[in-house]
Amino acid sequence: RNDSWMIGALIVANIVQAIAFAFSRTANKAIITEVVEKDEIVIYNSRLELVLQVVGVSSPVLSFLVLQFASLHMTLLLDSLTFFIAFVLVAFLPKEEAKVQEKKAFTGRDIFVDIKDGLHYIWHQQEIFFLLLVASSVNFFFAAFEFLLPFSNQLYGSEGAYASILTMGAIGSIIGALLASKIKANIYNLLILLALTGVGVFMMGLPLPTFLSFSGNLVCELFMTIFNIHFFTQVQTKVESEFLGRVLSTIFTLAILFMPIAKGFMTVLPSVHLSSFLIIGSGVIILSCISFIYVRTHFEKLI
Repeated sequence: RNDSWMIGALIVANIVQAIAFAFSRTANKAIITEVVEKDEIVIYNSRLELVLQVVGVSSPVLSFLVLQFASLHMTLLLDSLTFFIAFVLVAFLPKEEAKVQEKKAFTGRDIFVDIKDGLHYIWHQQEIFFLLLVASSVNFFFAAFEFLLPFSNQLYGSEGAYASILTMGAIGSIIGALLASKIKANIYNLLILLALTGVGVFMMGLPLPTFLSFSGNLVCELFMTIFNIHFFTQVQTKVESEFLGRVLSTIFTLAILFMPIAKGFMTVLPSVHLSSFLIIGSGVIILSCISFIYVRTHFEKLI
């Protein structure tokens, strides 16, 4: 068996997978409005997030069991089978009747025209533009937060700290997905959820008993899950279908762009400390308060 060939094949497979996910992530969010009624989107998003969180928690255990009783080759074959099943399920999604459009050659220039049209639409839709700014700012803080988490064992002086914090976060995400559909979707509630997310991060930097400090991630992920569900519900219900894909692409692109900036900022610091959680949590809370004041003065009718 040629190990170098296998390594090369895995690298190529991961590159192809990453490119495919870049398209599917946006398409998955955009197609929801075509197959789900608008007044049921928040319920759908809540249930989808619940399933994703449960699968995310259970899949490492299942993968470990498969590896114990089968080879790595068989594990990879099972992985590819799941992609094929997903392909078949997507192929059977109900389709709206295609609109008759004039056929024309697709060029690279069309991509830039689409991007320009999408940005023009966002700029002139104040509410969508505001949501995009808030989400982008939040991504900056949470990219820094995710950078800190792997250092949890050193920060808390406990070997199992990182695993415990991740476990708390998973529990919070599942609870959040269960509760999301019970909360009214509007900008006012979105900002309250965002502030409570910041409170969770802030808790992790306080000199509290270990369990309470770790529970900060439960609080954070609980409210962040609800925030994400309602954020995308707002986008899916307020953006015209013609521009939905472009708006979602912009959201995901900005999220990716802010990650290296935030992580670069964290590497400039001489060392990581528990106070970093206080700074990040405070930043999120302050952002929420500023956004709340802006909403009260500019979007009063939305509250």
